Amino acid sequence: MSDEYTLTVDMATVDSLGRNLYSNAAAVLSEFVANAWDADANNVSIDYKPDEGSGSITITDDGCGMDTDTLNSRFLTVGYQKRKREGDESFRFHRKYMGRKGIGKLSAFSLADIMQVESKREGAEARGFTIDVARLDEAIKSSDPNERQYHPAPISRDGLTLNDCEHGTKIVLTSLRRKRIGLTLEALRRRIARRFDVLDLADKSEEEGAFRIVINGKPVTYEDRGDLQRLEHIWYLGNFSPSKEQQNSIKAEHHRVEDVSFDGHPGWKLSGWIGTVRRPSDRAFSDDTESMKNIIVMARKRPIQEGLLDHLDFNRNFASYVTGQVQADFLDDSQQDDIATSDRQRLVESDERVKAFNEKMKDIFNRASDEWSRARSDANTKKLMADIPEVAAWVDSLTEGLRKPARDLIDRVSRINGIPEADRRSLYQSSIMAFTRLVQRDDIEKLYHVGELSTEQLLAILTSYKDYENMEYAQVVRTRLEVIDKLESMLKANELENATRDFVSDNPWLLDPAWERATRNAEKEKAFRTIGEEEYKLDFSSDSESNSRVDIKYLTAPDRETIVEFKRYGRDIKIEEIREQVWRYAEAMTRILEKDDARTDRAEGRKNASGIDERVNVLIIVRRVLDNRGKPMSPGAANAQVEMFRAKFLYFSDMLAQSRERYQEFVKGVSQKDYAGEAIQAIESSGSAGNAENI
Repeated sequence: MSDEYTLTVDMATVDSLGRNLYSNAAAVLSEFVANAWDADANNVSIDYKPDEGSGSITITDDGCGMDTDTLNSRFLTVGYQKRKREGDESFRFHRKYMGRKGIGKLSAFSLADIMQVESKREGAEARGFTIDVARLDEAIKSSDPNERQYHPAPISRDGLTLNDCEHGTKIVLTSLRRKRIGLTLEALRRRIARRFDVLDLADKSEEEGAFRIVINGKPVTYEDRGDLQRLEHIWYLGNFSPSKEQQNSIKAEHHRVEDVSFDGHPGWKLSGWIGTVRRPSDRAFSDDTESMKNIIVMARKRPIQEGLLDHLDFNRNFASYVTGQVQADFLDDSQQDDIATSDRQRLVESDERVKAFNEKMKDIFNRASDEWSRARSDANTKKLMADIPEVAAWVDSLTEGLRKPARDLIDRVSRINGIPEADRRSLYQSSIMAFTRLVQRDDIEKLYHVGELSTEQLLAILTSYKDYENMEYAQVVRTRLEVIDKLESMLKANELENATRDFVSDNPWLLDPAWERATRNAEKEKAFRTIGEEEYKLDFSSDSESNSRVDIKYLTAPDRETIVEFKRYGRDIKIEEIREQVWRYAEAMTRILEKDDARTDRAEGRKNASGIDERVNVLIIVRRVLDNRGKPMSPGAANAQVEMFRAKFLYFSDMLAQSRERYQEFVKGVSQKDYAGEAIQAIESSGSAGNAENI
């Protein structure tokens, strides 16, 4: 054979496949656990003591072991392809081989600069050697290609520790690289537990193929995973059934995804589970940067891909809550191309199997997301009703036809994901306010399809009721009808005009429902001269009406002045008398506005045919109006006499009747007890114990 050409290996290859490929201790130790599995071991023990003395990590298994020839041909051969040379499964327990690439042993150099290897086959003596990365580097850097062989230093017979064992392998890592061994013992146990789907074999007998992973003398169990215990919902994929030990950790509500097959590929199946936590923060661990967000894809009971969500185009809110472990053995079929990257973090995205797998997982996530939203809605509503029974009492108090839309509205708020609990409570309050107001307006049909509204549409409706009337809703319900009753009592007692005026001034909604929050610049018993000076910075003292006093003046809208004139309830008013007074007041207010327009260099306001500025309105509150002969006038006839002055009459009787009818609607459909107000107040009181985090 010609030796004209020579293939050489540079130290950079060792760096790429070993020192720089693995970033943490768990990933490295997983490679040695996989080797123990492939060697038909029953036990693999890890002594993780990076902080004791100079620091060391020891991995010991009771597998079949290796003699000198096997150590050279397999362990010391970078890229040894086990499956092609030894078949697809182990000799004794017929385990599907986890290893494939033959580079896992190089991972040790990401943690340590010295690796000591001992191994013993049954019936043979133990053998071993030490690899020193510094010496390996020197050999590979030799300028002579013939000298680029490295010969690990043999361990003397006295230095070997496995001669008393029947068989097995021991790896000791020293001269540790501190930046790569920062994991706590608990975090290491968790990561190892999440990376091997073999923990259910621990209770088998050794003859049946038991496999146990022990770290610092303590067996690794499903409890170490730390994820199953935190789940609120879990979906089993296909015919997956959790082991007895897993079931002890799972307290979540169970679901199942039946369709895990792939069209045209009857041999491709999925197994495992996905699950959701109550809050996104429940996926994090305080002692580890790796979280449950890292959904691991398993093949042959070990990871073939990590961080599944990072490889899917899946943006639903469900992604912030989901975790899982998915088994897909067809992704590591020995008869097909190897599609796992060297670090087992990613898959070759262009492969047909990977494309089909990603599409199937997106479909599973979408279906689970829909089911999760419905389940969380039911759970949130049940929790609300249980924690705050006043809400359940409010729903029960409604008439039969109103209970379903009320419950649907509460359920729709319960379905909103990713909001703080405090915000959800506020939305529950707004829902009750909105519902009661829509009942009052006889507009409840707006809620018949509330379940179909998007979150944005729902929030647009509810936020408009969040701070209704700038006071507690319950107080509104309790006081509005009481105010109307009080006014009626005052009128029957024929109280003084000023007392009635002051009472109505404090409750302007009696005059006009649009004045819910009253109005700006309410003035009582003010002369036009004072109004001109204080509000418009004008000298109005020379005007003929400067000393005339108005009962109430409101600025009810920008540039909209409303003068309210009260006449004592027991007093009869003749039309000519009031007509002249209204005319004078309207003209006086018009002159003030004209002066203000000139002072501010603003265009003069429009006037009607009688010369009254259209920004002026006059409201006259009376019991009744008499004509010049002393006979009562109809409201229409009376208003016709003053409308040219932009004035109208409001009769005390109409004011009471309209207000009572309007606010009586607030309690229509419910009993006389204020269930809605009590529910809202109870939700408010519950806030002190709430969690502000998103759920």
